[in-house]
Amino acid sequence: MLSENEKRIQELSKQLGKCLYEQAQIKDFKGLGEIEETVRDLILKYVSPEIGFFLSRQAQEKKQVVSEK
Repeated sequence: MLSENEKRIQELSKQLGKCLYEQAQIKDFKGLGEIEETVRDLILKYVSPEIGFFLSRQAQEKKQVVSEK
């Protein structure tokens, strides 16, 4: 059974997939390799940087809270 967080991740992943598909330059994928390459490129371009920035901010906030104690 999935936790609420895992269910949320699945739902957000579906929404993200739809957005990335709309962003993709290719509308007629010719094979699994092309899909995989497109997904990888789009994730690296749009998703990974945002997650990295978010995690970096979280780490900085956590350090501030600890140092204030």
